Amino acid sequence: MQKIKKFRFKVKADEAGERLDTWLTKKITGFSRNIIVRAIKSNQAWLNNKLAQPKTLIKAGQMATITINLDSSDIIPEPMALDIIYQDKHLAVINKPAGIVMHPAGSHKSGTLANALKAKFDDFYLVHRLDKDTSGVVLIALDQPMKDYLSKLFQDRKVKKTYLALVTGKVIPQEAYLNFPIKRGKSGKFESLLEGRPAKSHYQVKAYLSGYTLVEIHPETGRTHQIRVHFKTIRHPVAGDVMYGVALPSLSRQFLHAYKIEFDDKTGHHHSYTTPLPKELNDFLQKLKNKT
Repeated sequence: MQKIKKFRFKVKADEAGERLDTWLTKKITGFSRNIIVRAIKSNQAWLNNKLAQPKTLIKAGQMATITINLDSSDIIPEPMALDIIYQDKHLAVINKPAGIVMHPAGSHKSGTLANALKAKFDDFYLVHRLDKDTSGVVLIALDQPMKDYLSKLFQDRKVKKTYLALVTGKVIPQEAYLNFPIKRGKSGKFESLLEGRPAKSHYQVKAYLSGYTLVEIHPETGRTHQIRVHFKTIRHPVAGDVMYGVALPSLSRQFLHAYKIEFDDKTGHHHSYTTPLPKELNDFLQKLKNKT
């Protein structure tokens, strides 16, 4: 992963007043807050062609640009086994296991998906993210045109994502839209707050299982921790989610899996990639079914 082209965004009226670093972290997928802040501090961010700082408050109508550069010191190649679902010269589709961070950030300097990708591919671009303890399908662009195309699809909400989650309690009704704005709270965790950014998820119950509900979820927006926050808000947190729920001795991770991802390429060809529940989640599910 080498030089990344400039990102350009126009500040909307309902976004005015936010810090630049916070706002850009929401707008740019695939990069941590630390990487974005570093780019701003390195004089790589502008508001209306004037250099900006991380704490600069943005105003409606301003045009923000930022260039993010990742040199060889940022990502060290580390050969690791990759579960590649699909690959051509433009795109790779990876089944990410739980417990793996997407890219180096903070205390995670190595052992990330990006480190493994660096060892496998000459160039690659992360166009979206999964949480560390969420498993499932991840799209990796292998050239700049594919990166730009996929980034635009995500921005325009033309990528359909399907998640499977086991949540606590009996969820009623069996199908509904969750429409709760999300914002980072004072605690540092994300919360459903009226002043937050719009966040919508559609869910459908797949099964009721001994104190839990298996749900299929289609997030229409891509806010950080969206599914986890939405189900906490309706008092049915994701099973094993230590941040928004409670840990389970018999489950070493949160029960959230990116099961399927779909999009149309430039020629109109429909791409659909799926990956089954990993063994630890499937085993936990079978134990519940045996109790039901």
